[in-house]
Amino acid sequence: MDREEAKVQSARVSGMSNVAYDLMVTLSNHLEGIAALQEYKIDARDAGDADVSSVFERIEERYQEGIDELRDLLKSRL
Repeated sequence: MDREEAKVQSARVSGMSNVAYDLMVTLSNHLEGIAALQEYKIDARDAGDADVSSVFERIEERYQEGIDELRDLLKSRL
């Protein structure tokens, strides 16, 4: 079975399109990234490194924007 056949079979068995699955996995990755950034910001604050803490904060904001977009797209495709 080639890759395309496997994707079609997977969508048929799971009832979820490949696009919806891709959105779900990407959303999960962003959520895991936010959780990690929470820890990293604490580390930076504990080290007294405001620059690094600030960078992690900005990255977290971008992840949150992505999460909002991904969630909306996923809702419309389920």
